Amino acid sequence: MHCKQPIIHRVILGDTLYQLSRYYQTTVQSILDQNHNTDPNNLQIGSLLSICPGHGYFDQEYEQQKPAQSRLSQPFPLVGKMRKVWEQHVYWTRMLLLSIAERLKDLDDVTARLMQNPKDIANIFAKFYDEATAKVIDQLLSEHLQIGADLITALRDGKKQEADNLKHQWYKNADKMADAFSGINPYFDRDELRKMLYTHLDLTTQEVAMRLAGNYPADIQAFDRVEKEALAMADYFSFGIMRQFPDRFI
Repeated sequence: MHCKQPIIHRVILGDTLYQLSRYYQTTVQSILDQNHNTDPNNLQIGSLLSICPGHGYFDQEYEQQKPAQSRLSQPFPLVGKMRKVWEQHVYWTRMLLLSIAERLKDLDDVTARLMQNPKDIANIFAKFYDEATAKVIDQLLSEHLQIGADLITALRDGKKQEADNLKHQWYKNADKMADAFSGINPYFDRDELRKMLYTHLDLTTQEVAMRLAGNYPADIQAFDRVEKEALAMADYFSFGIMRQFPDRFI
């Protein structure tokens, strides 16, 4: 679910999802959809929740609905920016898939726009880490996209051996990304990152397969899953950064 102005709420003693849903004028299910690993019956004090507030939330406050030890959590630009660049990542990858699969004339222009995305993502991390780290992120994501483009082309042209080799390279690149990200932040778990990145590749592969097969309803459904997973991954990165640099988000 896309949220234009997410709120980051730090759980305190006495908070419940029902209270939070009332306060932020949303629903318990919406909060759970935004926070896939949250146990609704066991909120961890100090943990961070991404909440998409209802339309009336910013217009007025409801004193009687405030969470325990009431205070207003401020929206953090990091979450919205991180979500934006990862959503652009999957949307422009989608456009590339369509251009390659249908042999469209916009392929070069779409490719050029897509290849801006690694630097956009790296620039967010550059606000918290050194230039060398941002450069590695840029390089690994660029490699990820280039392999993906070559893979789609090989699959379209029925070059099975080449496609198999590219898939192997793609997952190796994911391993390198998991190593790189987990090496800069103690809250970026390597195994969890590897799992998310592999899922991203698996879902994208399904999307490509359905598009090339002409099964457009399944293709669209696959992309919806790609988008949802990418937003969850974006939130994982944002929450990890906020936990590592809490003084930057007071």
